[in-house]
Amino acid sequence: MDFFYDGGKTVIPPKEKVEEYLSGIIEFLRKNRADIIFLQEVDKDCTRTYGIDEAHRISWNLPDYAWSFALNYKVKFVPVPFNHPMGKVVSGQMILGRYRPKTAKRYSLPGKYPWPKDIFMLDRCMIVWRLPSKNGKEWVLINLHNSAFDEGDIRGKQLEFIKKFILKEYERGNYVVAGGDWNHILPGVREFEHEEKRPKFYLDMPEDWTPVGWKWLYDPDVPTNRCTSKPFRKGENFVTIIDGFLISPNIDVVEVKGYDMNFEFSDHQPVFVKLKIK
Repeated sequence: MDFFYDGGKTVIPPKEKVEEYLSGIIEFLRKNRADIIFLQEVDKDCTRTYGIDEAHRISWNLPDYAWSFALNYKVKFVPVPFNHPMGKVVSGQMILGRYRPKTAKRYSLPGKYPWPKDIFMLDRCMIVWRLPSKNGKEWVLINLHNSAFDEGDIRGKQLEFIKKFILKEYERGNYVVAGGDWNHILPGVREFEHEEKRPKFYLDMPEDWTPVGWKWLYDPDVPTNRCTSKPFRKGENFVTIIDGFLISPNIDVVEVKGYDMNFEFSDHQPVFVKLKIK
């Protein structure tokens, strides 16, 4: 499928496709039962997904998981494109876990588009779960979905906020895992095979942003995102890695794995990590 905001034509896919994509994602989550799951772009009541409450559907299919949902997009009517408007949007991010968090909190990320565009855009945020560790410290789990289509000013403000937040938690002795859709090409990502020119809204993560001693986790051989200017054809669409995890220096990595699903159910692909305390 393509998408109008990336230069494609599709605004609202057929309902059977929405059901197919959602069912495919749920089946993947059920087969690959991670202890903690970060999800972005989960619709609750949107014209584009026919009013399906995806958060409810996902949680119902994972009944032994605790979960939290945070809105980042709530607009009564998005008027673009004018010939076939996107309509109502109620959507957000979700964390699910086999462990019940000590606390769950939504934090707004800074930065807004100029009026009136900001009326119709997302209010970016992060969900933070705190899980107690046996040594009295906490696992601080941060599900992110940063801005995408600005020229860098908004994204820069968000990165500054995130950096201050994670460093403060690390200074407290906590174990910090920040992951999700960073909407930046992550450090060290190689060029994948593609015919499509890299769209200008794909920005690199600033070279000097990563805190000293922190590690980026992603599978270097599996792209996590594709451009939706046209339906996916391997080797044609621009693909890269913008989804992954950043972990604090007091955490060891056991495993990192990307799942190459040929972008069957989404324009993003999952990243799995297994971690332990040093």
